[in-house]
Amino acid sequence: MSVANAAACITAEVIARLNRPTEHATGLPREVYTSADFYELERDRVLAETWFCVGIAADIPNAGDLRPYDFAGVPLLLLRDKTGAIRAFHNVCSHRGVQLVAEPRNTRGGITCPYHAWTYDLDGRLLRRPRFCGEAHCPDDKFDPLALGLKPVRCELWHQLIFVNLSGDAPRLTDYVRPLAERWANRDFTLLRHGGGLKFEIRANWKLVIENYCERYHLPSVHPALNRYSGIDHSFQIIGEGLYSGVGSSSYAPPLVGDLPLPGFPGVAEDQKRIAEFVSLFPNVMLGCLYDHFYAFILQPVSSGHTLERFEFFYVGDEAMQPQYAAARQDCIDRRHVINGEDVAIVERLQIGRRSPAMMGGVFSAALEDTTHNFQKTFLMRLQAAGAVA
Repeated sequence: MSVANAAACITAEVIARLNRPTEHATGLPREVYTSADFYELERDRVLAETWFCVGIAADIPNAGDLRPYDFAGVPLLLLRDKTGAIRAFHNVCSHRGVQLVAEPRNTRGGITCPYHAWTYDLDGRLLRRPRFCGEAHCPDDKFDPLALGLKPVRCELWHQLIFVNLSGDAPRLTDYVRPLAERWANRDFTLLRHGGGLKFEIRANWKLVIENYCERYHLPSVHPALNRYSGIDHSFQIIGEGLYSGVGSSSYAPPLVGDLPLPGFPGVAEDQKRIAEFVSLFPNVMLGCLYDHFYAFILQPVSSGHTLERFEFFYVGDEAMQPQYAAARQDCIDRRHVINGEDVAIVERLQIGRRSPAMMGGVFSAALEDTTHNFQKTFLMRLQAAGAVA
């Protein structure tokens, strides 16, 4: 299907209504969340054009570690090379295009294609192509190891999060995230230590997961326990135009579990320790920045109505990883497990609602959902910048 047909639901009227002030705006049409054709359009014109989070450094801790990744249907390969650097490539052999790596593993040598045994170095260069001349040995076989090597994908890290840019022309990752990094400049993220994770499977479009995370309106009804110690009346909206949206709490104070509270970021004033911020960085990673830990929700779109979600937790400094803090660390994970389970249930019902022709985009509370409106406008802006819509 052509770009024009896939984006036909984004009419001039839809754009005008979305770009109104929040209290008068109408949201994106249901096809944006349900259409398989639109899903491919946004993959190629939005997700591939920007920095997309695909994992964390701890996924491939050792030299020679290989990890396949499905980028909305495009096979990628993440690896750690012999120098310890993390790289990304298209996960296909340059000979006949077979998928090279199907499961995470470690290699002590190169990456050998299971089809015809072409072998690549961890820097992507082709090392050998056996029997290419038709004989067991081909001493005169000359080839360009770069031209026939693996096709690289731009890859950079931000505080242990791995990002890729398929188009290759996004600004540097440090420049891209700078507005958010400056917001959290009083947190020394070099102290973060990975301490566990969770996985979820969601029968919903990835954008609905982000939109739900961005807003605080649902706190009392969906998260009554959370609302008791991080209430809607002590929350605030966070908007970084065109880059991030989220909510903050000025009174985040969950009950203490264990004998000791977790160590926190040094240099944080006493009156700032109860401030917590929960922000979605466009397009697919949702972050939680708290005094005593940090987390990342990483979304992996599978189809227009199917999303994989992983939740990775980080604690502050080596001391926080000691046994005496085990109960407090686990409480962070258990608490988010419950909260996210509540979110998953409601987001899946949002997806069901998008099947109805009565769902014409919905409206927003300017007081409580300006953040979700900002995410939708950012998404539209990226479509327009890519020339997918007018």
